[in-house]
Amino acid sequence: MNDIRQKLPFMTKVAFGVGSMGEIVFLGMFNTFISIYYNQAIGLSNSLIGTAIMLAILGDAISDPVIGMISDKWRSRWGRRHPFLFAAPIPLAISLFLIFNPPAQLTGGTTGEPDQIWLFVWLASWTILARFFLTLYSIPHYALGGEITKDSNDRSKLFSINAVFGYASGALFAFTAWGFFLAGESELADGTIVPKHLDASAYGPVVMTACSIILIAIFLSAIGTKHRIPYLSKPAEGQERLSLASFYKELLGALKNPNYAFIMLGYFLLMISVGMNETLQVFVYTYFWELQTEQIKWFGLATVPAIVLGAVLSPILMKRFDRKRVVIGGLLALIIFVQLPIDLRLLGMMPPNGSDMLMPILLACVMCAAIGFSIGLVAILSILGDISDQNELVTGLRQEGLIYSARAFFAKASNSAGHFIAGVSLDLFIVLPFEAVPGEVDSDIVWRLGVMAGPIMAFAALVSLLFYARYRLTRAEHNRILDELSARRTPEEAIAKSVV
Repeated sequence: MNDIRQKLPFMTKVAFGVGSMGEIVFLGMFNTFISIYYNQAIGLSNSLIGTAIMLAILGDAISDPVIGMISDKWRSRWGRRHPFLFAAPIPLAISLFLIFNPPAQLTGGTTGEPDQIWLFVWLASWTILARFFLTLYSIPHYALGGEITKDSNDRSKLFSINAVFGYASGALFAFTAWGFFLAGESELADGTIVPKHLDASAYGPVVMTACSIILIAIFLSAIGTKHRIPYLSKPAEGQERLSLASFYKELLGALKNPNYAFIMLGYFLLMISVGMNETLQVFVYTYFWELQTEQIKWFGLATVPAIVLGAVLSPILMKRFDRKRVVIGGLLALIIFVQLPIDLRLLGMMPPNGSDMLMPILLACVMCAAIGFSIGLVAILSILGDISDQNELVTGLRQEGLIYSARAFFAKASNSAGHFIAGVSLDLFIVLPFEAVPGEVDSDIVWRLGVMAGPIMAFAALVSLLFYARYRLTRAEHNRILDELSARRTPEEAIAKSVV
């Protein structure tokens, strides 16, 4: 077998995967708790929350390609990617801590009214910074995965391990957050008894735990993959200096690849639905299904075996089928099972809240959706590595940073729109009041919440599959590309890269 298809040691794959734990735990806090914490626990308008999240993710979308291109061109004794992996975790953890600890002057303390404008400014500022520091880590991390191995099956296994570590640890963290840190009920200052996740004072321990996991996981990943630096690709000599013109030139150049363009369009539409679901999910658990925190915790735990199964199945399926079929099949399962229980409730075909049958049905659908998500994610990340190989054959440049970050650019731009749409809908369409008590919310409000979180949310995701279906880079074509790239290697490069 030629040199560019060398297999990675298993422990290197594990070290790479550990890093995803930090990213997923941050996203778990960001996507699950920010909206309900700021709206129901503090009293900030959902429209302002949605706007703050939209601004943060749009800023993130802009910074993603910039960080990707900078890391593609970075020269140091630690290579192109690792300086960013070491620089990001501390400011990322600090930013997350400050998001969930706004000053008492802005929240109104225990008796005053929250300052809507300055609380919005606080939330927007720290979420923008937090998402930037996440980008500083995540884009070089994914780019490292695209270049650390060129073997197609080995790359699939690498991202499979990455998915197992990331989403399994995220699910376990969610189980711990709901089942331990936020379990039970709290009595507010006015005597109202509410689930603990509606009490702002309950969030301190879970935030500190999340910050600790972020620091440990990302540093361990950076240290555990550092020994591979001598064998990684280096920036080509004589590349253009980074400028606004070169940025757009390279970004548009990557999108001239039709395979990449169709993947980006599919991701754009899919992530609108994902953004809506991320904002609405905790409201659906709390007010639509009227679940207790002790019940909500099981959704995180139930997804662990489902995610592991999907991540293990994905490389197996990609050995038998082309990646396109695996992506479409996985995402179709995700789309169906995420909103199926809500649709059935709207049609009057689900057990009532509190029924013994409700939780098993919800858990089964969550597990099926997680399997589909994990299968599709591993396949998409593997596809982007294949596209990087195709672009190298055409342009002569290794551009994993640009490939992975431009994908994030389009995904996050549409994801931010999904958060904004969901936030505005909570205020203007669903009309959820402040300090709403589960079980005491008007039935029309609950019905509108279901419509938004079910059929409306799923529409854009279903349309995205039409674009994924236009992807044309087959396994046979990718193998031909690898053969041509191997033939281009100079003898000196082949010897250097074959030393493991």
